Amino acid sequence: MFYVMTSREQLLQFFPKGGVGAEIGVAEGDFSAAILAAACPSELHLIDPWSHLEPGSERLDAAGFLGALHEARARGDGFEAPPHNQAGDEQHGRVLARFAGGEQVRVHRQYSYKAVAGFAEAMFDFVYLDGNHNYEVVLKDLQDFAVRLKPGGLLFGHDFFEDDFASREHYGVIEAVNTFLKRSDFRLLMLTWEPFSTFCLAISLDGFAGAFLTNLLDSEVPLIELPDGLASSYRDKAHPRRIGPPRRIPSFVSGG
Repeated sequence: MFYVMTSREQLLQFFPKGGVGAEIGVAEGDFSAAILAAACPSELHLIDPWSHLEPGSERLDAAGFLGALHEARARGDGFEAPPHNQAGDEQHGRVLARFAGGEQVRVHRQYSYKAVAGFAEAMFDFVYLDGNHNYEVVLKDLQDFAVRLKPGGLLFGHDFFEDDFASREHYGVIEAVNTFLKRSDFRLLMLTWEPFSTFCLAISLDGFAGAFLTNLLDSEVPLIELPDGLASSYRDKAHPRRIGPPRRIPSFVSGG
């Protein structure tokens, strides 16, 4: 894998133009706008419930909840829209207004593990994950949307990090990515050097992901090649400076 000294926004400039993409976890649409500006996709599907977590999808109950959901999906059961709430409704409305008139944008107000049923296999060149950070849900998103990627597609996502905040919030992104890599033919292409690191995964480098990597390697962006196995120990460590706020130190050193 490569440890790339750049941000997720800067990575987008190396995407091949005209791809078909999806973003899971949209919020106000700031990263959506960055994707549109830099990658110029022919289609960009924005997926977000703009609502609270569903009962049963919490950390301790998620495995059983998602299992029952999978069975319902296999039966062809339909899914209700997420419950309305004032804050979510207003945010959803702002996103619709922000991207109104953009023919390439499709907005889907639904939970990712339900919305995925509406997409065909081998549909996307890239999928970006930044939704529910629960281990089970992240793993489910990775598994579900991997099937929706074209050959050579790119699966990437946000918040591949571990620190006190991630521990308190029970983030499971690193663990879910590691499990997914063990159970699939995907490999870890790169991590970004930034708070809340972005990860990039692919099976092969003969399509969108390959062109993206070639564009990056041809650039002047600094990067370091590391063994893939080091990713599981990736942490953000804080050094308490004598003056000023703590300094963030990305670390691949286990423990301590």
